[in-house]
Amino acid sequence: MDTEKFARIAESLRQYRRAELKEFDEDLGGNAVDQLYVDPLPNDAVLKTVKSSNTTFLLGRKGTGKSTIFAKAQSDFRRSQDIVSCYLDVKSLYDLCKPADLSADTPSEIDLGISRTHLLRKAFIGTVTAEVISELRKAIDEMSIWDRWLGKRQSFEELVTKLRDLETRLKDAPLTSQELPVLQKIQNRWKNQQLSQRETGGEAHIKGKASPIDVSAEGQASASDFEKTLDDSEVYKEYSTVVLKAFPFDEIISEIQALLDESKLKRLVIFFDDFSELSYLDQRLFVDVVLSPLNNASNEAIKLKVAGYPGRVYYGSIDPTKIDTLSLDFSDLYEATEVQSMEASAIDYTKRLLTTRFKAFGANINEYFDSGASLDSHLRLLFQATFNVPRLMGSLLHTCYLDRVAKSLPVTGAAIRLASRKYYESAINQYFEVLNRFALEPFDNKLDRHNQKKLLNFVLKELRELRKKITEGSVGGSYFSDLSAPPVTHFHVNSSLCDVFNALEANFLLSRYKDTRDKDGNPVTVLALYYGLSELERFSWGYPEGRQYRNYFVQRCFDLSAPIHDFLSSNQTIRCDNCKATFPLEQKESLELYQWRCPKCLDEKCAVVNIAEDFTEEVKAAEEAIRLEPVELEILSTLHNEHRAMAAGEVSSMIDVTYQLVGRRTSKLQDKGLVKKSGGSGSDRRVKSTLLELAERTYFSGANDD
Repeated sequence: MDTEKFARIAESLRQYRRAELKEFDEDLGGNAVDQLYVDPLPNDAVLKTVKSSNTTFLLGRKGTGKSTIFAKAQSDFRRSQDIVSCYLDVKSLYDLCKPADLSADTPSEIDLGISRTHLLRKAFIGTVTAEVISELRKAIDEMSIWDRWLGKRQSFEELVTKLRDLETRLKDAPLTSQELPVLQKIQNRWKNQQLSQRETGGEAHIKGKASPIDVSAEGQASASDFEKTLDDSEVYKEYSTVVLKAFPFDEIISEIQALLDESKLKRLVIFFDDFSELSYLDQRLFVDVVLSPLNNASNEAIKLKVAGYPGRVYYGSIDPTKIDTLSLDFSDLYEATEVQSMEASAIDYTKRLLTTRFKAFGANINEYFDSGASLDSHLRLLFQATFNVPRLMGSLLHTCYLDRVAKSLPVTGAAIRLASRKYYESAINQYFEVLNRFALEPFDNKLDRHNQKKLLNFVLKELRELRKKITEGSVGGSYFSDLSAPPVTHFHVNSSLCDVFNALEANFLLSRYKDTRDKDGNPVTVLALYYGLSELERFSWGYPEGRQYRNYFVQRCFDLSAPIHDFLSSNQTIRCDNCKATFPLEQKESLELYQWRCPKCLDEKCAVVNIAEDFTEEVKAAEEAIRLEPVELEILSTLHNEHRAMAAGEVSSMIDVTYQLVGRRTSKLQDKGLVKKSGGSGSDRRVKSTLLELAERTYFSGANDD
């Protein structure tokens, strides 16, 4: 048993992120991506879909391996002689676009907050487009395209010069006179909204995820104010059209087509990673201003590969019926008529992934798992605890390394279950505990998270009560009579209710398990609790063995549709953001027919809002001085969970931001006395950050208390 190899295997999964796999090239004696890649489907079906000649949207939660699939596809493309490709991490480019990077020259007639928020969005779009050209120039250098240049229309040097000039122009995003009228309209709408709020005495909040770009100041419009004005579809359309006209996309596409034509290349493939990390407005602009022109106006010369999160993708004018959309989440990827067949396919991937990984590092997987149980049983348990999310799998194996392998002890089933519970307590639960108390973010984000916690607690309460009723024999009749510990970790709801669980799913507290039909033939969705949460609740996870239990979770007692609807009715309402009129949740469908127009004032659109007045005081109780940006809390949480000094690159690989951003934020945290940065020793000279006692006491003492 080579303990160091096991640690590296776990780390290679835990950092299942494109950029970081290069770290393992030396361990493997070559290209790590090529050696470690295992396709979620047999015969590389996912990879082949991504490499197809269609535009592709690859969907999956964090850590499902989207970036690695892109890395493998691009690695293959680089060996091709007729396709050129480039890769962009959208979120990283967004994170690096800050107010300090912009000129302060703004017209006096436009509110400073509005003009600077607009310029930031233009700067981001310009940066992304310029980066496409920059990556394209690097790719053609690597391919030695000048050796195959036909030169019918223009010289190679002339075209490269044009591309370089375009790149320079795109990075400069000054405010033009053509943009002033729509900014004036946005300013007028903002002022009217402010006046309306003062007249009604209400306070409006922005629904959904707020933009990280917020330049608000006393008396100025904030980024949230700016976004709110664009809720009006006509204003947004005018605004997006103006932004699109500010960029020379016709010229960009023309030069790219010339490059392809005169070098005998089939197409340019552009990989856009971490697309769903953008706020909804930024995502809309990104699609309408960047992706749609590249995809729709290039005569098949440019194909896009976009990675996003399920339920958080905007397609705009890209026709979803003419592209490939592939989901990596377990319930979609391995969908089958019977749960058992679906699980067998998923566990096959678990086995292929881990055996390939151990073999690549020169290790025998059987040496590291307890021989008292079959390897297949351990792999099944790992699937259940992770639903095949590679990054989550790496985290559990890392804990098993600390608890067992580092002591030369084999990994047991009990160790995997304990690792799952620890991961829930140290990482997943932070979504509620630390962010709710200390994140510097809009009130509605906290309000929404608070209601999600209430929803999860409500589900747990219902499942505890259901277990009691099954045990007592008051529900289910003889179906459960032979079960001493009936599993209650899965439940089903009417499929129309699934969206209310999106945020809990995104953070792995719940997972969609299977779309099926209940005993009355109605479409329902089975959801499963995260394994570590089930361990904490002492729930038996899964379903009983035996053919009579093949449809265990569609028994009527597992239907929580009515209780969930009742919970939502008491915790949500429909409210007009203009006149503050409220309507019962039952009117949702009728209001949708009229585009959410308020029946009372016929002006602003209505929206479903959460009711949690009791939470107002809880939010105010947190001292303003100790609140931090969410990314800063993620950095502190990572240092807290790892219990060691970490370089910026190590932290960035675990929270999906750039090492430059981590470096800047740790410097800020050091100024606040929360971390200490110091140079390394020996051969490792990297600057590393250590969590200080003040941060431990302030943000993590009692964080897991209920």
